[in-house]
Amino acid sequence: MPDSNTREQPMPQGLETSRADLSERELEIIELVATGLTNQEIASQLMISKRTVDNHVSNIFAKTGAKNRVALINWAMDNGKICRDGFNCCTLPTTPVQS
Repeated sequence: MPDSNTREQPMPQGLETSRADLSERELEIIELVATGLTNQEIASQLMISKRTVDNHVSNIFAKTGAKNRVALINWAMDNGKICRDGFNCCTLPTTPVQS
């Protein structure tokens, strides 16, 4: 009988979202959220309304399955959407160089 503390949780469906499912603007907003900016600060930086940023963030949450900003940043790092302090950065292909 499985212990109640070790129950497997189903992976949220949104965690399978690929780069193609997120617009360039949504990816840009994820990067700005990762820097700790508020929606108002993001709006000012991108010269769009706060309401537009709110809508983008809401759509990003729906597409990724994230329930809050911390979960979104974890999702973004796990899926290679952002690079923080040299961790989880995209790596170059490791094909051998021909001389």
